[in-house]
Amino acid sequence: ETECIAEILDPESGEPVEPGGMGELIITNLGRWSQPVIRYRTGDLVRASTKPCPSGTELLRLDGGILGRADDMVTIRGNNFFPSSMDAIMREFDEIIEYRMTLVTQKAMPHLKLEIEPRPEIASDDAKQDLLARVNRQIKDRLQFQAEVHLVPTESLPRFELKGRRFVRER
Repeated sequence: ETECIAEILDPESGEPVEPGGMGELIITNLGRWSQPVIRYRTGDLVRASTKPCPSGTELLRLDGGILGRADDMVTIRGNNFFPSSMDAIMREFDEIIEYRMTLVTQKAMPHLKLEIEPRPEIASDDAKQDLLARVNRQIKDRLQFQAEVHLVPTESLPRFELKGRRFVRER
């Protein structure tokens, strides 16, 4: 804030969010003379900390850093969903090698299909059903909606050398 003016605005309305609310980080640079950056929309979703800083500094602090991207956000069953939040859940399961999320529209509402590829060691039907139940429970508990989760055969999902494209929007 010594170099720029930071604002946190609602990405849809452009209005300021209430303290502690999540919104898009907007920056106006104060130090550039020849190429000023005025109200630059970063696309980053953040939440300003409402707790006082232990050091006494009164500059803007962000709870949890960057929480997501405004352009990646999808509303499913009234909940703001970011593909990165599903990635965090999937990475908690050592039994899952790869996964893919597909956003489809059913009856004019967004619906998430999730394909998970279990490790080859997960061979028994009981172990597979247990994995499905645990994944479904984590999604419901953390994201507050139910996804359509399916197990797929080993090596059936694409692999990526660089950045993985695990979120697909079906039109």
